Amino acid sequence: MRTQLLGSGLIAQSQSSLPPFVLHRPASLPEAMETALRKPNALIVAGCSDLVAQFREGLVPDEVVSLQRVPELTEISHENGVLSIGSMVTHHRGSTSPVVREVSLALAEAWKSIATVRIRFKATIGGNLMSRRHRYEMPIILSAVDAEMHFCGESGDRRLPVSALWDAEKTPSGLLTKVTVETDSLDWFGYDRSMRPLTTVALSIRSEGPAGLRITATCGSEYRKTFIMSHVQEVAGVWELDARSVASTLVGQLPEEAADYSGTIDYRRHLVGVLCRRLLQSAIATANERTTL
Repeated sequence: MRTQLLGSGLIAQSQSSLPPFVLHRPASLPEAMETALRKPNALIVAGCSDLVAQFREGLVPDEVVSLQRVPELTEISHENGVLSIGSMVTHHRGSTSPVVREVSLALAEAWKSIATVRIRFKATIGGNLMSRRHRYEMPIILSAVDAEMHFCGESGDRRLPVSALWDAEKTPSGLLTKVTVETDSLDWFGYDRSMRPLTTVALSIRSEGPAGLRITATCGSEYRKTFIMSHVQEVAGVWELDARSVASTLVGQLPEEAADYSGTIDYRRHLVGVLCRRLLQSAIATANERTTL
């Protein structure tokens, strides 16, 4: 906060009050890597849609590295059962990408549903993740599909699951280059944000070979980190799942810390249970439709 010039009170700091900083604009991935290594304390920015909010929260950078001119970070591909999305892909481009929509229309539609039009055209998948804000939705969506983040740094390449964003012992380091999702075993995905900001739930179903199916649900909100719940069910296919039973098993894994001032843990579990059951019923209905064709 800053004192208002006429002495009438305090006002929030804005970008206009920032002292000058040095801006680096690398034009290739090698140049971006070299700049990041040479300037380890510099702020690395992507779409910059979150940057103004950080300025108002008190961030005062000395040096900034913008990745907006690095073409290698905007690539999208699907090869050998792996969907690869560059860290500088915007929400709009990613959600409308023919590659993403062919691999998983549900994933593309979930991506398309977040934020506002203005933000979707500017904000990036990498910036959404690395901002590490509870209210952002891509960590919820990508954790449900077991997405991995790929970093390159001084010690070489490194992979971390998106879920590691909230793990204090696995703090991401280096330059985020892309996010990957293994697609061959992904049977179904859905996202329900109808109860946002209280709770959103993403749910995926993967084939686990002889073990059956692995159901993963992620629970997020405006106020708490993403919680991940997982259950393996020995069934022949999605159509054999019992939505109520599986939802109950998943919700039982929500820890006490999932509660917040907007709801007790009992209320949170009830709400997440309803959303999980709704998503599972949709998955079962889709599987039944396929078997009758």
